[in-house]
Amino acid sequence: MRCNLAWIDTAGQYVTSTEEYAALCGHSVESITGLRLEDAHPSAVINILQPAFIHAREQGQTDTVLALFDQHTLYDCRLIWVKASQHFVLYVERAIKQSLLYDPLLSAADNSPVPLFKVALNGQIASARKAGKQVALLKLGLERFQWIQDSLGLDSSETIIEELASRLLSTLREGDILFRANDDAFIIQISNMESAEAAVSVAHRLIEQLSYSFRMEQRDIHLSASIGVALAPLQANDAAELLGAASQALKALSRSGISDVRLYDPLRQRKALNLNDLAQLIKPDYNSIELGYRPVYGVRSHRIEAAQLVPLLQGVPCIGAEEHLLTQMLEGESGWHTYLSWIFNQLETPLQQLGQEKGFQGVIVRIPPDVLELPSFMEFMTTRLTLSEIVRNKVLLEVDAIETQDHEGVLFDLEALGFGIVLGGLSDYLPPIQQLKELEPQLLKLDASLVQAMENDVKRRRQLEQLVDMAADLDIALAADGVLSAGQRMHLSQQGVDYMQGDYFGRLLSAELLFEQLILEKI
Repeated sequence: MRCNLAWIDTAGQYVTSTEEYAALCGHSVESITGLRLEDAHPSAVINILQPAFIHAREQGQTDTVLALFDQHTLYDCRLIWVKASQHFVLYVERAIKQSLLYDPLLSAADNSPVPLFKVALNGQIASARKAGKQVALLKLGLERFQWIQDSLGLDSSETIIEELASRLLSTLREGDILFRANDDAFIIQISNMESAEAAVSVAHRLIEQLSYSFRMEQRDIHLSASIGVALAPLQANDAAELLGAASQALKALSRSGISDVRLYDPLRQRKALNLNDLAQLIKPDYNSIELGYRPVYGVRSHRIEAAQLVPLLQGVPCIGAEEHLLTQMLEGESGWHTYLSWIFNQLETPLQQLGQEKGFQGVIVRIPPDVLELPSFMEFMTTRLTLSEIVRNKVLLEVDAIETQDHEGVLFDLEALGFGIVLGGLSDYLPPIQQLKELEPQLLKLDASLVQAMENDVKRRRQLEQLVDMAADLDIALAADGVLSAGQRMHLSQQGVDYMQGDYFGRLLSAELLFEQLILEKI
């Protein structure tokens, strides 16, 4: 049982308190000693406490319910008059029936209202841009929280989370918003920030709240955390970029193994890959490869319906013109076999989550031409690669459309294994109609160069129209790659394109952020 006790003299000053009570106030025992009540609590609380002191002095004790430390949290309060020493003892316990301390970002627990986080944050960023201010987003990740859940159980761990949320709120200003992103992460939205330094200072104060232990089941529970900090419009243009930047900063800390605060640094965290580095790589280092997900939006649903897997080598997306970075690194059969095994293994856990979302069709994994040409490719896919049912059902393999000339049999074999086929790079080359009817690809993708040229090149625009008509006749979904502007999006929608992806829809997401986006869109 937590000892949330404070001793108050007749002048309305704190004589002392327990460490737990001081932490709820955002203080230490030393800093709360001698503090006047009106300096520690909102005026509404003081207006209720003053008659409570009178009643306790007359009757010996009195009980009330107060939002003692912040407007979000109610406490059952008992005020006891100790006549011998002429002071009051205040005992507080979290009230059982009350609203959540925080807004849940991923689920509407207990029927609490869930914010349209992305829409609201975009509005805040737009207002900040006009006012010359910054919106700070802090992502706090708790460490070892799974161990706490396993050791104490879900109920006790949730009690700790509630007390932590109370401490965090006591540090924040009115108007700042606390979200719970998942079991072990909070997101804090702070508006009207003057500088990055101010946001980092807030993050350090939040970390200080964890320096005091949490008392649970006669045990002192110590938590540690790291916080990633990012600001918009300084470091991001919209909500998706801002959340991604804060998450990247936190991820960088997690890798270092240090509990600290880190401000997002695009130069440090997205440094370009020098080709000389490749020459020094004797064999693939999978620690240097990250996986990003580019959302594929449905034109009719206005939601994410699939995602393109994008490998990043030291921060550089290995797609399009930069695909050669990956092919040089993984040269040879053994390199590609190991890489594909690693890719499918990495997809296992995300697809377990993503596959449960209604309307999500799968993750597109590109197979470069060099891999299709390997003599052992199909032997590897059929006999040496063990895949779960969810991976086979939710992975779409993308190959260049021109590869149907020489590798039609390979594509049929891949379909027989359960994979969906995506034909990409549709531009100058178009497979024969009869071949498309027999192959029945799940998706056709317009080449990014065609998308960019359609606005000013009449010939390319007519080519686009022909491709749209052909896809409609064959009843095959058509996607556009490389969408960069609202004008391109509108034009493609009018033409009848079914899916779109590109920088216009935001930067690459992690698997966690992709899942969060799917949840938010469903909300």
